[in-house]
Amino acid sequence: MGMEFDVVKLGFSLAGIIILLFLPPYLDGIARRVKARLQYRRGPPLSQTWYDLQKLFSLPSVRSTRSALFTWAPYLALASSITAALLLPYGNIVPINIGFNLIVFFYVILMVSVLLMLAGLTVQSAFSHLGSAREMQIILTVEPLIAILYGVMAYNAGSLNIARIIAHLHLTPSLVLTYGVLAYALYVESGFVPFDIAEAEQEVIGGPLSEYSGRLLGVFYYAIHIKRFALLWFFISVLVLPWLGTIATSIKAVEVLALQFLLTLAAYPIIAALEATNARLRVDQVVKMNTRMFFAGVIILAMAFMGW
Repeated sequence: MGMEFDVVKLGFSLAGIIILLFLPPYLDGIARRVKARLQYRRGPPLSQTWYDLQKLFSLPSVRSTRSALFTWAPYLALASSITAALLLPYGNIVPINIGFNLIVFFYVILMVSVLLMLAGLTVQSAFSHLGSAREMQIILTVEPLIAILYGVMAYNAGSLNIARIIAHLHLTPSLVLTYGVLAYALYVESGFVPFDIAEAEQEVIGGPLSEYSGRLLGVFYYAIHIKRFALLWFFISVLVLPWLGTIATSIKAVEVLALQFLLTLAAYPIIAALEATNARLRVDQVVKMNTRMFFAGVIILAMAFMGW
């Protein structure tokens, strides 16, 4: 029986690894296609993002600084994003299921943004420094909000383990509000339009990545795609999986994984539509919005402590 469980766990873990490594660029391809159709264009093939990454991977990188961090930051960011994705459930299996992994997930996914910011500061470029400064402002205003929302879910479920949180969430007014604010916070953290202020290609020519090229640029882009996937997969998991037991008690792990997969695919056209219909905000506007949402998060946390 134990060996059978190990085989099942290994199978779902491998499925999760395959999904997190290969799906994110295709999700970006879906977004590009949807935005093209909304603009009455045919758009690129769904594999175009993969083609772009493969092209970058095959090119040498021009290093504009001797800093070791400039070279290692993309690989550390990629390792952080992959680690974060492995902390999430695929079906009913979490590949890296350690205690308090919600805290680990929070920090390793944050490291992608931190490394992006630090990478931009290693070069002598005003565009890179400005992009890093913007990234820092976004981090300092949205991460406390995310921490509070994670805290609400952990308090509601009585655990800091993602799998246990999903299994023990209770529907309360504070949790419903948490879902709404969390969707906003993770959207900002993902850097989608109108919150892509750090890279702002029309203004700061790529921001922190303006001095990157070739293989290093491709690795950074790949890390960002996986980070976006991990945040979306996490949100879908905590939004849908806790209630499957009350909807269909006989649902199987394979069906749960298929549902996660399909909902992730379905979410990206919505994200693409939001990107195509919104203009980029100024950094001061985002800081104000994040600050207001932070105080809303504090109110939601107080509601959770009062049992609402």
